[in-house]
Amino acid sequence: GIHQPSTKCTSSCLAPTPAPSARAMARLLVAVAATAASMVSATHADPWMYTLSGACDAQGDLNGMPFVKQSSTLSGAPYYKALRAEKYLYHEPDCQDGAPRWVLDAKMPDVNKTRDLDGDGSCDYIGQLNSEDTSHPPATGEWTMLCDGVYEKQYLILLEGTSTTTTTAKASTTTTTSRKVGVVTAAGEFDDGYSTQTTNNTKNTKASLLLGGACAYKRTLNGLIFDVVSTAADGSPIYKARGMDEYIYHDSDCDGVGAVTAARWLFDNSKPSSTATNDLDGDGKCTYHARFDSAPVGHSRPPASGEWSMYCGEASGWMSVG
Repeated sequence: GIHQPSTKCTSSCLAPTPAPSARAMARLLVAVAATAASMVSATHADPWMYTLSGACDAQGDLNGMPFVKQSSTLSGAPYYKALRAEKYLYHEPDCQDGAPRWVLDAKMPDVNKTRDLDGDGSCDYIGQLNSEDTSHPPATGEWTMLCDGVYEKQYLILLEGTSTTTTTAKASTTTTTSRKVGVVTAAGEFDDGYSTQTTNNTKNTKASLLLGGACAYKRTLNGLIFDVVSTAADGSPIYKARGMDEYIYHDSDCDGVGAVTAARWLFDNSKPSSTATNDLDGDGKCTYHARFDSAPVGHSRPPASGEWSMYCGEASGWMSVG
């Protein structure tokens, strides 16, 4: 685990840390992202979310921020809104100078206008990249970004999520595909609409997870994609981040000694055991990035969103995020 100043979780660790101020609150979002292609041939991709990285320090709050599809503008181009932030990603046909472009803007576009969608009579944005392609924003590219009052070139990456979950058949002659539609409710909550349909004892593969909204101390973890790599002794999935030793897993007793602590989902940099029944990382302690008591959601899959307790450095300690 991550060895923080406290070496063992006592009974006082079981209660969630008091919520910080609204300004300090963040969303620890574990959302269903795109699954890898598999044996199912009939799939349908529908980009519903992008996670941004590569912004300059002055716009650093954009890094790891999920932008979720809202609808389409008059040109047919999709437009996206950041979760819990007034930031928008959309295609501007003509702001004033005749050049079409994808833009990052603090103003919501008017979906009924043909040009100057934010209605400010200028071409001033957080970021912009000239493009005639209205089907989707570029996955990578050199954007012009406003950084401390000066426009600079920044190479941005937009990591795509899709609304397709692909499943495979195991020990069965029937293969089924389940589809979800990701939406954001009026309250700003993410509803993954997760559903599956199986026949003849088919077993569905687990969808990948996308993490965003970690506190500033651990903002480098935002944007990680986690795939199922194994199954724990209790049958819960074990997720590993792509290209990094970071894990999300369920543990019934995080230190494995003394009285049983609360069962919880953990976000940890130590590899969990697939055979141990408790203390899956084997460190005899309750040390990790973040925890979520699993009583309300069970151990079949992590919560799509919720209030996690995350370690955010010595100055802030453990914070409630979500």
